[in-house]
Amino acid sequence: MIVDETAYLLQKLYGEKIGSIRIERIVIGIFFTGVKLSDGSGGVAYTPTDDLHGVTCCPSMAAERPAPAPLKGMAACEVLEQRGRSLLSDLVKLVVMNALSSRLMTPDRYRIIYDADALELIDVRSAGRIAMVGAFIPFLKQFKMVPEIDLSVIERRPEALKAEEMRFYVPAERACNVLPACDTVIITGASMANRTIDELLGYTRPGARVIVTGPTASILPDVLFEHNVSAVSGVCVTEPDMALDMLAEGVGAYHLFDTCLRKMNILKSS
Repeated sequence: MIVDETAYLLQKLYGEKIGSIRIERIVIGIFFTGVKLSDGSGGVAYTPTDDLHGVTCCPSMAAERPAPAPLKGMAACEVLEQRGRSLLSDLVKLVVMNALSSRLMTPDRYRIIYDADALELIDVRSAGRIAMVGAFIPFLKQFKMVPEIDLSVIERRPEALKAEEMRFYVPAERACNVLPACDTVIITGASMANRTIDELLGYTRPGARVIVTGPTASILPDVLFEHNVSAVSGVCVTEPDMALDMLAEGVGAYHLFDTCLRKMNILKSS
């Protein structure tokens, strides 16, 4: 899996240094989860609330996490070594990976464009047939301004789209039919949190422009690039303490951009 391959790469790049890095604080918020590590780095990731609802009552949570251990103080290397235990443990692993990745995503290693949205990386009018996995509201607003656009919005929840946007709607189970025919594919980083990223990327065709976007996509991009991704549009956490305080109060990602997150796009080298 892409997440596990990236976790292995992070361990390799950090080497022995990773043994001294621990979780200093973690907040599993309503919309996003955030972490601050002992080296001062921070990360955020989408909280898959709908998927986690099945394990929120006491009996089912006991089955999900039979021997709870405090996350605060847990070694980052221990978190990275966890594989497929539960959605909750996957979420913790992903947000820790985002924090660890932030130290390595520097201009000397990657082609980086700061302070830009994913849509600024493409010319929508010449993007061909477009598929968007996840109903990104800001993106939809821009897409609707292009009369001749050929757009499919692959979404599990049709209620995420307005009535006038339903002409773009494609049920999630039809992704396998739509994605192979698309020239441009935009995939939500939340697909890493709900374990669908590998399947979705497997449907994209060679030569398509594939962008993985959202705060959750802020992992080291190397493995994503190996799986047909052209660009990773994530964030860097500039003020971890402030971000965690806001997430603990139920704040969403949009408000974080004004204060403690910075948009960061990493492009695959030609």
